[in-house]
Amino acid sequence: MKKIICLFFLFGLTPQALSCDEECRKQLAEAKYSVDFPGYLTRKYCNDIAGEFMTTSMKSLQSYRFKHLESKHRGGMRNTGRFIEQRKEWLAECDQYLKYTDYGRLFKDAETTDRIFAAMTSVSVELASLVEGATYTDEAGDASTQVAAEKFDLLFKLVDNHKTLLQIRGQFVTRH
Repeated sequence: MKKIICLFFLFGLTPQALSCDEECRKQLAEAKYSVDFPGYLTRKYCNDIAGEFMTTSMKSLQSYRFKHLESKHRGGMRNTGRFIEQRKEWLAECDQYLKYTDYGRLFKDAETTDRIFAAMTSVSVELASLVEGATYTDEAGDASTQVAAEKFDLLFKLVDNHKTLLQIRGQFVTRH
């Protein structure tokens, strides 16, 4: 009887002993892909960064797009472009971490993640072009910021669609 109890006890511990927690996944990924992840990178950190981007950063970018883009102030364009690039670097670092540790992609799948990153690049490149003096005109006259505004709108739409999908699944809650 004691042997049977011991066997049940051992079988009960086996899955826990063989499971791989986040630190284990991190070490396996570092060895497999020859990368060295910073200590602060965790699944929770990456989820927090993505959540911050979809809320606070988007609100800031929308404010810039609707209130200040038309002013064509180069300093604001430069700062906003850098802001987007910085956020993209943080998000890309997290995306790589999540992908390598087999937690999936930052924005749930490769297509959505790649499209959001491409839209971020598109906006920051457009802002850099405007800072350098690129101009666009249409029949009505000067429309230099119209292309940038359209690129901002695409980024907003992609992020909003992703956020809505997460909310429908109950995976994202915003508090006001």
